[in-house]
Amino acid sequence: MNVHAAVSENAKSGTTLTPRLMQRLRRRRQRGVTLVELSVAVAVMGLIMAGAMVGVPRLMNGVKLSQEMKDWQMVVLAVQNAVASGTLTSSTSTGDLLKMAVTEPFNRTDNGSKLLNRFGGEIVMKAVDGTTYPASGVEVKSVSYPSAQCVEFAGKMGNLFATLSINGTELKSNTRALDMTQITDACSKRAPQGGGAPTDVPQADLEFTIAG
Repeated sequence: MNVHAAVSENAKSGTTLTPRLMQRLRRRRQRGVTLVELSVAVAVMGLIMAGAMVGVPRLMNGVKLSQEMKDWQMVVLAVQNAVASGTLTSSTSTGDLLKMAVTEPFNRTDNGSKLLNRFGGEIVMKAVDGTTYPASGVEVKSVSYPSAQCVEFAGKMGNLFATLSINGTELKSNTRALDMTQITDACSKRAPQGGGAPTDVPQADLEFTIAG
């Protein structure tokens, strides 16, 4: 009886150990799979965040550009209406311009005395003096356009302007049609004031006139 009892106890212990070992193995496997999945998830999230860091600024600049072009389309119409009605003349002061519809689309700082474009750059606008081309309308300097958005802005809006210069490079005048081939270089390069080879720049300053 003792022998049989011992054998029976060993058999029982063997049957109880086997499930425990299996459970441990399963837990280890589960932990291993979880760690692998976690590592993959972290890697994927890293890629998504890296893409977002690049993509979001581009998306925002695209939205700003769309709004900027709509603003200037409104200004072109406002200038034409103001000249036609006699409200805007060569003697119109900058202070008077700030009260007119021609400056209405833009954000303002300094108690409304300074205009800003959609990229945060300053806009300086004044009435043309009537002695040069065009004979009526406004002269504009709008700065700090990102180079990529400058290219698109100039390409799509250039035909609405009487004259256009970018970073000091003349692209359109009364004797010169808009040169589309030079826009990209003009938006991304600037010649030093003292002369010399143009240097790469991340932003562009635009000077143009809107005829009335």
